Amino acid sequence: MSSRSRISKRQDDDRAGAAAAKSSGLRLSSRLGVWTTALACLGALLLPVAVAAAGFAVEGMDRSRLLAPAGAHITPYSNTGYRLEVIGDEVRVEVDASPLISNSRFQPLKPEARSKDRDREPQKGPASERQVGSQGADAISRLARGVTAGADTQYEATSRILGWVARHIEYNLDRQQPQDSESVLKRRSGYCTGVARLTVSMLESVGIESREVAGYVVGGGGGGAQGYHRWIETFLPDRGWVFSDPLSTHHYVPATYIRLGSEMVVPEQGLEGLLLERRDEVDTVDVFPLAAPGVTARRNSERQLAATLSVRLEDQSHGIAVLTGKASRMTHALVDGGTTFVGLDPGNYELRLLLPGRGVLERQVDLPGLIRKTLSLPVLGRDAPSRGRESKR
Repeated sequence: MSSRSRISKRQDDDRAGAAAAKSSGLRLSSRLGVWTTALACLGALLLPVAVAAAGFAVEGMDRSRLLAPAGAHITPYSNTGYRLEVIGDEVRVEVDASPLISNSRFQPLKPEARSKDRDREPQKGPASERQVGSQGADAISRLARGVTAGADTQYEATSRILGWVARHIEYNLDRQQPQDSESVLKRRSGYCTGVARLTVSMLESVGIESREVAGYVVGGGGGGAQGYHRWIETFLPDRGWVFSDPLSTHHYVPATYIRLGSEMVVPEQGLEGLLLERRDEVDTVDVFPLAAPGVTARRNSERQLAATLSVRLEDQSHGIAVLTGKASRMTHALVDGGTTFVGLDPGNYELRLLLPGRGVLERQVDLPGLIRKTLSLPVLGRDAPSRGRESKR
């Protein structure tokens, strides 16, 4: 085997946990035992339909210091919301997931224009990796036009295509299966290379400029496996290039994603990539209906679609948080003393915190509108009064 190999041939290490990124937004702590899981499952059954079928909008900063894998070529790079610097042996990544505020209008490419462009495109790469033929391209184009019909902006059209892929394409690391766009669409499955290719094909078929991105994901957070990976980059005329990982994060990627300067790697003995430090301040702020359940997305504006309640215990206790409203009940695990309820209607709610060894803490919460409220609770004993600090946005 050649000492140099393409990343697309080394996807055994790519994010095998990408499928897990589609899992429920309920984060359970195994330390709390079976009763924790039972309560969380009960709460999931009582989630509002709109919340259960949607992804989550996020906002905030994510920064990390990393060591790249041996043999990988890393160069500085930046786009809208992502900046990578190389300082000595370290790779430093900063991600800004604040709203994009893009107003670029969506003008879908006409089918005849796409056909002419395809006729001019040279076929590159081995036969097994070539893009689709005319029949497959027509099927992808029809699908993409249907998915984006009625979209006003390029951001919305891109979100719709990303959402369709996340809902309908399953992650499957089967290296015997072809990963061209048509094959992935027919099977409704692929690994990261095939998922990226299908997504790019759909975007380009309606005139949204996009491209595949070769990279490496460093483990140490988020539940994803460590290894070589492939995601995409889309272009918004008024904002520039923006990263997305179709099955997990839309319009941004975490700060553990390292973009490679070259698709060629030189296998060497040494580190497989290492997370040195991470400061992840990206928070869930709202529902995101265009994304699949479990997927997070960077939104385009600060407009709230529903109310959001964040609960924080200052001593970072583990436990269960149950929020009951007029027509709904949600049950979340407290992870490091916190959790966030999204997709809430305005109104009055009862919050109950079940803290092992400390009893139950109850609090009445008023959400007067489509706001973001944070409830911070101090360290409390079993019989301490229900006090807290609130902040609204």
